[in-house]
Amino acid sequence: MTTTLGDAADSLLTTELSSWDESCLLDTWREVERLRNRLAAMEHRFVAEAERRGLPFTYGARNTAAFVRALLRVHPREAVARVAAASAAAPVTTLTGEVVPAPFPRVAAAQAEGTISPRHAQTIVAAVERLPDVVQVEHGARVEQDLVEYAEQFDPHQLGTLALRVTTLLDQDGTLADVAYRERHRDLTIRQRPDGSASITGEATAELAERLLTVLDALAAPRPAEGGVRDPRTAGQRRHDGLLDALDLVQRAELLPTVAGISTTVLLTASAEDWQTGGGVTTTGHGAILPTREAIRLSGGDTRVMNVDLDGHGAVTGHTDARRLFTETQRLALIARDGGCTFPGCDVPPAWTQAHHVIDHARGGPTTIANGTLVCGHHHRHHQRQGWQSVMRDGRPAWLPPPWLDPHRRPRTNPRYRTGADRTD
Repeated sequence: MTTTLGDAADSLLTTELSSWDESCLLDTWREVERLRNRLAAMEHRFVAEAERRGLPFTYGARNTAAFVRALLRVHPREAVARVAAASAAAPVTTLTGEVVPAPFPRVAAAQAEGTISPRHAQTIVAAVERLPDVVQVEHGARVEQDLVEYAEQFDPHQLGTLALRVTTLLDQDGTLADVAYRERHRDLTIRQRPDGSASITGEATAELAERLLTVLDALAAPRPAEGGVRDPRTAGQRRHDGLLDALDLVQRAELLPTVAGISTTVLLTASAEDWQTGGGVTTTGHGAILPTREAIRLSGGDTRVMNVDLDGHGAVTGHTDARRLFTETQRLALIARDGGCTFPGCDVPPAWTQAHHVIDHARGGPTTIANGTLVCGHHHRHHQRQGWQSVMRDGRPAWLPPPWLDPHRRPRTNPRYRTGADRTD
């Protein structure tokens, strides 16, 4: 048997696939996958036979999983999973010779035919076992059969969604218990590091997860290609930036409650000299220490920020007005003029933009329509690092590209949105 399997593998490994036509390639690939699935059913029999013979005890293993791990050199979790799969889908022969059918015979049959994968089988078994005993006795076989049929059409991820729907309909009380469990164990922990960054962990309720995913659907999508270059951010980085944009929108809406009588404010504390030169460090209201140049970049966003200047003795020498936001009337005027993010190539609509100071507010730029333009959160945060500069030309916003993109730095506008006299509405 071993020789036959080895010969078949050797033959396939040495075959020149480039000579095959497309139909032959795909048919063989599917057949290999079917054989891979059938191998799981074969292994179930090996596990069952090893247990019948008492081999784990004979070889001094603590249990069957430990024996499988040592024999096959697989990961401990993998060994446990294989033994669990065998116990669900392999018939057992007792010491008296009696054959006990597999607890999940339809799963076992489908695996023996190679029509479902081990992950499919694991999903089906877990779904049936989640049902209460009374429901499982009455409906377990039907659920198993239905899910096996679904598994022959859908991948394991889609099957998991279908399995959840099926078990929820049969066990609504259990689903409510799951909701209560998630409610009791909801949690959010933010561990801030000395440099101001943080790791975030937690357990979300279904409501929080759904709301967060809905917001990220709007704010974490890939940005349009700029200069033929796709958005370089990973999916995780886009979600990070999307959450940051959402928090910024909430803060700008001024709907948050006060804290100790003070409206929500990001406090950045630095010496007057450091703030002017961009050198040294700045301390945030939560005790994080940032490079001052990074704090200046942070304060340049359309957020409710108050900059406090201290002299060498720690005395306050000046501060900016925390009321630096564009008013509702000003934003409406910017929307009428700009129509959305004005950065070249960006299609973010007005509702998801921020009002940007063309001349940085931290550098004395006024909060006026003539010094403002709408920019999405991503370009608001990163345009300077990318070498772009916002300018006003004839009262309308434009952007100067970095020298590497255009050595002449000719102003660019966003063709998606009309400005000024270009509007007809």
